[in-house]
Amino acid sequence: MRFASTRHLVAAGIFLISAGALNGFAQDLSEPEKNFEQLWRTYDRNYALFGVKNIDWDLLYKVYRPRVTPQTTDDELFDVMAALIGNLNDNHVGLTSPTRAFRSGILGAMKMDDYSADLIKEKYLKGRSKELMNGLFDYGWLSDSVGYFHFSGFRDLDASTKAIDQIISEFKDAKAIVVDVRANGGGDDRVGKLIAGRFADRKRLYMKTQIRNGPKHDDFTRPRYWYVEPDGPRQFTRPVVLLTHRFSVSAAENFDLAMRVLPHVTLVGDATSGVFADVYGDRLGNGWRFSVSFKLFVDTNGFCWEGIGVPSDIRQTNTKQDIEEKRDRVLDLAIAMIDSGALKPQDEAASLRDIRESAAGLLTKAINEQGVDAALRAYRKPRAGKPESYYIDEEEMEDAADKLIKAHKPKEALEVLKLNAQEFPSSYLAHELLADAYAVAGDSVQSLAHYKKAFDLNRHSYPWETQSYEDAKKIAAGIRVLAKELARNIESKGADAALKAFDEGKAGGPGAYSINESQINGLGYQLMNQGKLHEAIEVLKLNVREFPNSSNVYDSLGEAYMKAGQTAQAIANYKKSLDLNPQNTNATGMLKTLEQPPTAVDVKSLDAYLGQYDAPIGKLTITRRGDRLFGEPEGDSKEELIPQSENRFSVPTVGADLTFVKDANGQVTHVLIRVGGREMQAKKVK
Repeated sequence: MRFASTRHLVAAGIFLISAGALNGFAQDLSEPEKNFEQLWRTYDRNYALFGVKNIDWDLLYKVYRPRVTPQTTDDELFDVMAALIGNLNDNHVGLTSPTRAFRSGILGAMKMDDYSADLIKEKYLKGRSKELMNGLFDYGWLSDSVGYFHFSGFRDLDASTKAIDQIISEFKDAKAIVVDVRANGGGDDRVGKLIAGRFADRKRLYMKTQIRNGPKHDDFTRPRYWYVEPDGPRQFTRPVVLLTHRFSVSAAENFDLAMRVLPHVTLVGDATSGVFADVYGDRLGNGWRFSVSFKLFVDTNGFCWEGIGVPSDIRQTNTKQDIEEKRDRVLDLAIAMIDSGALKPQDEAASLRDIRESAAGLLTKAINEQGVDAALRAYRKPRAGKPESYYIDEEEMEDAADKLIKAHKPKEALEVLKLNAQEFPSSYLAHELLADAYAVAGDSVQSLAHYKKAFDLNRHSYPWETQSYEDAKKIAAGIRVLAKELARNIESKGADAALKAFDEGKAGGPGAYSINESQINGLGYQLMNQGKLHEAIEVLKLNVREFPNSSNVYDSLGEAYMKAGQTAQAIANYKKSLDLNPQNTNATGMLKTLEQPPTAVDVKSLDAYLGQYDAPIGKLTITRRGDRLFGEPEGDSKEELIPQSENRFSVPTVGADLTFVKDANGQVTHVLIRVGGREMQAKKVK
């Protein structure tokens, strides 16, 4: 775990109930009223887009709050909550109960029938296309001199770097390239930035981001500046046409913002979906989950396209009939524009008006090249110049420290975090991370002082703030939080040393330390999601040792063993979980799957299921590794699909069942997904 991990725990699947979400009077409210109040107040404190969307949240409270009474049923409460957050028109915002799911924004009511990857391969490309990263990238030639590539998401920074460099290398002599981000579900913005860098002519500002950080709707952190600039071994600066549509989502839209400031790039198609902000997950008191957009994204001119979408330079759309008649009008127009020879560079002077240096970037570079002393001088240099010549971003400083930690440079990381706390003295996280670094350095006095500072500053509004608040409170009182130390030591010292340190931390007796079952469990899942199965198993084994009467810890360890392919151990732990809690339906389902004889499936038949599927809850990517099939929902971890028959698969880790459906020609058209008593249909789009 990185020092800065508190900001990223939700992405690892840890959902916590926000402390302080309800005022004291909540104890007099009924359960439906309490849950409504928590939902409304959480958005009120954390949602980032009220201002740019001109939403009067207090007015909506007065509209919807009277509809919730002590007699309100679960279905009625879900309807009221869905109606409330539906007004946000935000595709990142959603609400999920055990039996229902709702997504705000326009995409929930739309079906993607205006794009076909197969049509492009069959009609437009010369010869067979080439695939990289299990089909994430797909590229080929439209003519002898015009290249084409489509990619369906942004993930795996290192693999994507190799993929885009290979594509640009093969297209280096092309007169033009068509880049297609239709049917792109988004992902990691850093990947979009590096791809755009392969087309950049010079450094240009394309986006600014801020994090909501206070009770007022206009309380935000300082802006972070996002620049596109030449990156990689080769840049393509001849004409580029970028194809977009309403299902170019999230990180794909931020990629569009980067590409549209390049003079030689022309956007053709429809506006994107209009969903940019980073999102986190939270949980209501009744267990329902919901998501909140907590970052503000604006373009180079300071305009926010949330709920609108990035517009194309030249609008052209397809209909369902066009696709059925084997015609892609958007691609046809792009080809015609290139063939005309009339594409000219556009005026993008606005992207050059606010070019600044990243203080964190200068610091990192100098540390790596010249050492800490030179780095500190390099850091101070822009500070001595004009304020508009540089910017300082807290997340970038944290990332710089994290990279140094991973490079086994704790002393250098400490210096970076000292500067971070100086620059952001009101940030609880800056002080908490510095306290962590002092703890690693063995300076308990400074560590305790900064934990106390973090406790005083923490507004405990976001889920990760709530946990940090409780941890800092204990540490400030002289109590060791062993789960936190375990996470830190695994990153800096390795699993074996971390486990040893955990046991040594208990030497002071029960009153001197604190062990949190859910925190250790969450760390185990975080390690699982990072592919560190050995470390995850060891952490979860420790949790079993510390909490031997908890059904959940055995359930989690069983899942880790299952993912590691250790079926016997997985079965043993699921059985123990079920012994402790006979109502654990997850363990029952897992055992049913694990103990039944494996279903033999022809490996070649699995290829028919590979590709992208458009589900109501987002994109689903199906891939294969050897004779094993995997499903990866947008923004979630990859899970193995266990065959139950030739076309039906189960996903024991989430209790889901998938049935692939073919048409009369034997082509897979969609997949039926059953989970939580609900059935959804996901159309195959790639």
